[in-house]
Formats: sequence, structure tokens, C-alpha cells
Amino acid sequence: MKTEVTENVFETAWAGFKGLDWKEKASVSRFVKANHEKYDGDESFLEGPTARSLKIKEIVESTKDRYEATEFPMDSDRVASISDIPAGYIDQENELIFGLQNSELFRLSFMPKGGVRMAEVALKEHGYKPDPVMHEIYTKHVTTVNDGIFRAYTSNIRKARHAHTVTGLPDAYSRGRIVGVYARLALYGADFLMKEKSADWNAIEEINEETIRLREEINMQYQAIDQVAKLGDLYGLDVRKPATNVKEAIQWTNIAFMAACRVINGAATSLGRVPIVLDIFAERDLARGTFTESEIQEFVDDFVLKLRTVKFARTKEYDALYSGDPTFITTSMAGVGDDGQHRVTKMDYRFLNTLDNIGNSPEPNLTVLWAKELPYAFKRYCMSMSHKHSSIQYEGVKTMAEDGYGEMSCISCCV
Repeated sequence: MKTEVTENVFETAWAGFKGLDWKEKASVSRFVKANHEKYDGDESFLEGPTARSLKIKEIVESTKDRYEATEFPMDSDRVASISDIPAGYIDQENELIFGLQNSELFRLSFMPKGGVRMAEVALKEHGYKPDPVMHEIYTKHVTTVNDGIFRAYTSNIRKARHAHTVTGLPDAYSRGRIVGVYARLALYGADFLMKEKSADWNAIEEINEETIRLREEINMQYQAIDQVAKLGDLYGLDVRKPATNVKEAIQWTNIAFMAACRVINGAATSLGRVPIVLDIFAERDLARGTFTESEIQEFVDDFVLKLRTVKFARTKEYDALYSGDPTFITTSMAGVGDDGQHRVTKMDYRFLNTLDNIGNSPEPNLTVLWAKELPYAFKRYCMSMSHKHSSIQYEGVKTMAEDGYGEMSCISCCV
């Protein structure tokens, strides 16, 4: 399905967007700075759920309940991969935003690259037998992340670990918080990003130990973006080109995020500050009459339902630290820019509105960056939602107290 992205494609995708510097070199922050328009209004524009959204929600929740009552299906003879695992669906005919973590809803992936011992323990604790071929590959022929970290330890670090002076996640669990700029795929498309990686690689002319390592890392990044494009192909989506509307922008962002979740088992797999980018696409589409407010809300609802399907094969040792098996898919919104102006958008309202439309859920963790500069209408809406739901996280508790809202403890993990 590979297509050649021409200048005309970018002209169409970026028509109406302001600024030039973000077009010359990929920079989502410069794009936002040039195109973001703050929203001072209230929530009166919001739309409720559709029957389609509620149907998808019911499938997600009933499937999860059924698996929790028995056992989640899990891969044992294939390693997690971005594009070598088939496309997965919830209800293909009724989904608006495509892309799942595995080929089946809530199917757990075998992820030995971080540490084969942890991956095999998770298999056994879920009732599966580790594949002997996989075991041989990841103990004799592949250096896992966990192996590399342990080999880098000094003798003093090893002693500190053994004495439990240094604590943290279980020894075999070497990943922490992972945050990517997933909306970059929507704004530029894979071909643009791969072209930049190629230029970065070619710009390194001096050859020494450090630059050889850097060239190899850039090459791996190039290959990874190509795999993301191939994941789009599995769903019939050409993410090599930039998104042309808000539906595609949400879709492209989901493909990028699910690509990461397919291969990276993070203790926290944050989505990052996505709403403000999507809002720029949405406002352009509303002005053009491309989509209605109800349609845009439905795209957001579908996207959030996809985020709720992310699940990793955890060990009992990990679950002893974190009850409820959280993935900490933190989505940030609001806050204040470096110009002193608030960054509230209508898309912030839409993401918070999913809690009313499709119900409360621990994931994604909706983090409001609180500041005194936020408009009163948004503050009021946030407080009303926090009284009803437990998926909202506030950063800037001191500022909230100064605003007269009192001290609030964090509902879930902080960013």
C-alpha cells in the first residue's frame, strides 16, 4: 500500500494552518504555538454519546469481565511486534477509529526483549508454558534490556541492590515511564519523519565509537517508523502521508500509540499532551463544515475506548506493588504556555466529556494542568466532573487552594 507523498499532499493536509518553521522541520510544539487558539467558553457545545459508541463500550467491558473471570488469552510462541502481528478489532463494522495492541481484544503479548525471565514468569502465572525455542533465543542469542542493565552495574551497585538499599520496580522489570509525541505522525506522516531520520543519519560524517553508535540508533528509529507505517497498512490506513482532518489525526495518533504499546511494556505508557494538537484539526474542520460537533465527540469517544483496551502481561510481583494493574496512560491538558496565556481548548472539554459519555475508567488518566490563569468556566466544569468521576488528575494543587478550591489530594499517579 506504499504511496509517494508529494508536496501537493502536504498543501492539502496543512491548508489553513499558520506558521512556516514547523513545516521545515518536524516540531509539534512550534505547530501548536502558531495555530492554537485558547477557548474561554463553557461546556454548552458538548454532545452526548451515540448508540454506536455505547455498543463498542459494552463489547469492551463485557470482554474484559469475561476474561477476568477466566483467563486472558496470551501469546506464548510469538514475540510482540509492531507489524508482524495481524490487525485486531473490537467490532470492525462499527468502529470509527482502528488499531489495537494485539490481534484480539485484550490478548496479552509475550515481551521478552525487556527481560526474558519476567516475560516467562508472566506466562507461567497466566497458565501458559514458555516456548523452549523462544527461551533459547532470548537467553543465548539476544541481549535483553534487563541483561544489559545488569551487566552495566558496578560491584557497589550490585551490593546496594542485594542489601535492598536501592529499591524500585522488581528486578526483572526494567522499564519506567514512556512518553512519545504520538501526534507527530498525524501532523507529518511517516514518510516525512523517515526522511528526517535519513537526513540525520547522513549528517554524521565523522566516524568514531560514539557516532557509529548514534548512526545505528538513528537507523533503528528509521526502521521503527517504517514498521508504524506497515501497521497502518494492516488496517488499510496510509499513515505515510499527513492527516487531512481531525478523524485522521485521531486515527494516526492511535496507530502511533498502539505501535508503541505493541512492543514496549512500560510501567507507565503515557499518551502525552495530545488534545491541544487535535483541537487545531477539529477547529479547522468545524469551520469548514467537514464534521459536526457530534461526529468529533464520537471520534474522541472511540479513541478513548481504544486507550482503555491497553493491557500488559504483569507478574504477581508487579501487581503486589500496583493494585488494579494500571498502565498510567496519562493525557495532559489545559495549563499555561510560556507566553503566560492559558492553553484550554474545546478538545480538553471533549476528552473530559468521555467520562459522562462512556463512563468512568482508570485509563486514560486525564491530567488537568491547573493554574490560576485557567478560565472560570473550565475550572467550574473540572470541579463538577471531579465530583462524579475518578479518572481526573490535577497538577498544581497549591494553585487550586489559592483559587479557593481547597487542597485536593491526587486521585491517581502524578505526571
